[in-house]
Amino acid sequence: MIRYGLSVADFDAVLAGGGTTSTLRRILEGERSHRLLQFDLLLDLLHDRPETLGPLPPADTAWQLLLDAERRDRTGVGELLLAPETGLWLAATLRRLGGSADAEAPLWADAGELHALAVAAAVRAGLDCTLTVPARHGTVWLPSLGRAVAPETARPWGTARVTCAQGELTVRIGGRTIRVPPPYDDESAHWQPARGIPVTVRGLTATVLLDDLGTHRIDPAATGGPPPRLSEPEARAWEGLLRDALALIEETDPQSATDAAVLLRGIEPLPSPAAARPVSATSGDGVGRFASTLPPDAVQLAAVLAHEIQHSKLGALMHLYSLYEPGDTSLCYAPWRDDPRPIRGLLQGIYAFTGVARFWRGRALHPDTSGADADAAHFEYGLWRRQLLRVFPELRVHAGLTDLGRRTVQRLSETVLGWGEPDRAKGAYTLAEDAADQHAAGWRLHHAVPDRGVVEALARSWPGRLEPPTRTAPARVLPSPRVPRLDTLASLYRVRLRDERALERAGDGPEALAALVPGARVTELLHALGDSEGAVKLAVTALQTREPDADWMWADLLVALRATGHQAAGRVLGHPELARAVYQELGRAEGNPPDPVAFVGWLDDQTERLDGRAPGD
Repeated sequence: MIRYGLSVADFDAVLAGGGTTSTLRRILEGERSHRLLQFDLLLDLLHDRPETLGPLPPADTAWQLLLDAERRDRTGVGELLLAPETGLWLAATLRRLGGSADAEAPLWADAGELHALAVAAAVRAGLDCTLTVPARHGTVWLPSLGRAVAPETARPWGTARVTCAQGELTVRIGGRTIRVPPPYDDESAHWQPARGIPVTVRGLTATVLLDDLGTHRIDPAATGGPPPRLSEPEARAWEGLLRDALALIEETDPQSATDAAVLLRGIEPLPSPAAARPVSATSGDGVGRFASTLPPDAVQLAAVLAHEIQHSKLGALMHLYSLYEPGDTSLCYAPWRDDPRPIRGLLQGIYAFTGVARFWRGRALHPDTSGADADAAHFEYGLWRRQLLRVFPELRVHAGLTDLGRRTVQRLSETVLGWGEPDRAKGAYTLAEDAADQHAAGWRLHHAVPDRGVVEALARSWPGRLEPPTRTAPARVLPSPRVPRLDTLASLYRVRLRDERALERAGDGPEALAALVPGARVTELLHALGDSEGAVKLAVTALQTREPDADWMWADLLVALRATGHQAAGRVLGHPELARAVYQELGRAEGNPPDPVAFVGWLDDQTERLDGRAPGD
């Protein structure tokens, strides 16, 4: 039996975020082996439960057709088995066979995608064949080939008879017969061919599937119904942006270019959200594919690529090696999320955002990057570098990691620290530090609960009372069910670096600010415009008058206070949930809350001996 693995040197290179072309291909060989094991399990389950396939032929019939195709065209069938959608389908179907009921389609329709895959493999290999396959809402998707459409078929779930004879494809669904001549790329009212984007990266040529037709999606909002077809202008926009983004990555981030050249297989377009916040995602089951809204330009798509291809790389690596303990249920601070994350998610996050930081560093240092583009690149690099360095120390000793997991964190930390300190002369780095620290403070205000005994002891030690407490206790992580956007200051800074006048116009009223950055507060806007003193005054008033949103303004107050030179604010910023809780306790005891600025200075003195902290300190 072949065992897939990496040499120690290659393993460490991949853990550090890198990897050569040959190393990445070795990882893909391991991924192919992983898929074959999944197929083996699927066939065993379907053999033991033949009724699962309902109106479809036995699984052995489809598998035999797949084997016949593989004997004729090993490379083509191998590509199909390694396709991201194949992995997404296999994992989802195995989960359903294991008892998961989270699906709209009947089980036989999902399991029967094996038959559609077998037909697609046979057609690609040039074999004649006939097989019954699932039909969804009047459509039949043949992976990598295209989708037959019979809108007059009203049944959401049914079957279709697919035949390939001397190259011509015939799909009989309901009362309609659809004939598609080779090479199956002419669109008609009843046939939608798969869209492939030929690309060349680092001297390697590949076709990236622009997958607006496939059945199994990364998007968790996708239902059992067929996804909508992209319009021609939308498809051309994706094609142009992808080629431009890959060219940009080749210039500024050679590692991400190598990763994309070997691993990138598909893009799943997502509908644009109502807000301007871009969305992208990857699944470890669909290595080589990412889902994304259409970014505004090639630079943003390049950043998305650098991020998501790292997820794919680590996802494939996790199919070969165990980096964390599956039973660990602890939740951690992830600077790129508003909610607490399990250890697996945090590992994926640090790996992906190391790629993001690397991309922005390369863009910031590129000689052709200047003006606002350079400022934006320095800001993004500084932001993600600081976020990563905040997480590494605690994660490195996390009990939920295996030895290989700790080795991963160590190698990534060495990568980021190896880049050296940013150029402090660049003002964008100060903005990045503000944005990073405020996000951490906002997260703690929502999810960290300080020890009640410490809070009460501190409140009792308010001037003229008892001595400060000597006990220490860490805050607990208690996930809040409803959390607003915590990256609003970062978003305001991005606007400022691109168009300061647009930021100034946001001061015209709440509607203008909400339209520019949904969820942003006026205190944040003032600080982003450079009026930190004004932000402090507004936050102080809100806290003393107990305005409805005042509880969440401690992050705004502390960041703005630090900018005015208040050193204690910078230290209290590490545990704002304690400041809020003690301040609220004093308000209940005193009747009138104290001056927040004086309180921050006092609290910093009192808590100097308290070393209990929640994740993120």
